[in-house]
Amino acid sequence: MNEHIEQRPVGKQINNNYDIVIVGSGLVGASLCLAFAGTAKAYGLSIALLDAAPIAATTPSAAGALDGRATALALGSRNLLHSIGLWQHLAPHAQAISNIQVSDQGQPWKSEMQAGDMQTEALGYVLQNQTMGQVFLQQITQRCSEFVHLIDQAQVTAIDNARQNSQLEYQRLGQAQSLTAQLIVMADGGRSDLREQLGMFDQVQTYDQVALVANLQLDQDHHSLACERFTSSGPLALLPLSCFQGKHRAALVWTQPIARQSELQQLSDAQLLEEIQQQAGYPMGEFLAIGDRQVYPLSLSVAQEQARQGLAVVGNAAHTLHPIAGQGFNLALRGSFALAQAVLKACEQGTPMGDLTNLNQFVATSRWDQERVISASDKVMKLFSSKKPHYSALRQLGLFTMQQIPAVKTIFTRAAMGLDVPLSKVLAMPPLATSNSRSATRKANESV
Repeated sequence: MNEHIEQRPVGKQINNNYDIVIVGSGLVGASLCLAFAGTAKAYGLSIALLDAAPIAATTPSAAGALDGRATALALGSRNLLHSIGLWQHLAPHAQAISNIQVSDQGQPWKSEMQAGDMQTEALGYVLQNQTMGQVFLQQITQRCSEFVHLIDQAQVTAIDNARQNSQLEYQRLGQAQSLTAQLIVMADGGRSDLREQLGMFDQVQTYDQVALVANLQLDQDHHSLACERFTSSGPLALLPLSCFQGKHRAALVWTQPIARQSELQQLSDAQLLEEIQQQAGYPMGEFLAIGDRQVYPLSLSVAQEQARQGLAVVGNAAHTLHPIAGQGFNLALRGSFALAQAVLKACEQGTPMGDLTNLNQFVATSRWDQERVISASDKVMKLFSSKKPHYSALRQLGLFTMQQIPAVKTIFTRAAMGLDVPLSKVLAMPPLATSNSRSATRKANESV
């Protein structure tokens, strides 16, 4: 057997028939698997988690000092993860955000949101994606091996939901294979080939902008400050990262015109740091170094159909939005937990979890959340990216109002923290599997 496959985590396969199949083991797919885990344990469900890439569970660790993308988790997202017993495993790797500063370059008014004003320990948290993914896979391996089967290097070629149980076909190591499930969930990322193959098209709006994402080394402590600064060329966000080997760090998301895409990739580190410093100012001190940069075009897309009989779409496969407010993964996580709640409800009522009536309730909940978040982020992006004089006056009026009227600031801050959305109710993750149980499961699957 291939050495990589022997080392990868495995779970229980049941004659290629599962209750749930998740396509995509990234942050959305893996967190969805853990949101399902308590229900799967309680009701004896089997889950397959597929990915086209190799899946390797490793010990969670911080990415290199200036490597890897980061995600800002709203406090509401932290509460969701806490509700299933997952947050305690992420907390040691998380950097709290205690203060958010919003400003408009060259203008006098700015607004600040502080955790103390909201009587919370933090407004949100920042984690590196690599570390989050490692934690998710570790928890799946340790807690879900009895009912979750990880299938890596699996290229899905077709899905057929025209029968009682949906059927999925895939290629793995040169062999064609298939499996069936009551519910197949597509969490395979933006521009999902599977979703488009099924004719579940999305509505796309391009922004003629790109995002430059990188990590920065700072000359001083950031004091848990996050900054959103609106400049003449586009918004610039700085997120605090935890210290790495004594080095202070921040994550950068910088929106620029799409005409600069090649230039941003070709600028030297020194040139890029100088320009970023000029645009950002010194709220976090001086920028000393920049890590690997990624530059990608920005667009808004929403899948017009997010469920069919036996099928559901979550994460970037369902929606992508402008990173201006850092709400992308938070919105995806709420959608995943809404689907997990719908599955729990179906199990409690003894109805098929892939039943379209049940899935339509999940879609209705998610649509409401998507529409308000996407609309807000789109309007804020357009308001703060415009160079028209009256837009500048509107921006200043908005920042002044939010800073001077506590009730307005509270409403805005609660929305940014994800506290204006009811928490989905799902069952907590099962306790750690015993070593004997994991060993027996692993041996059983190595013989499959």
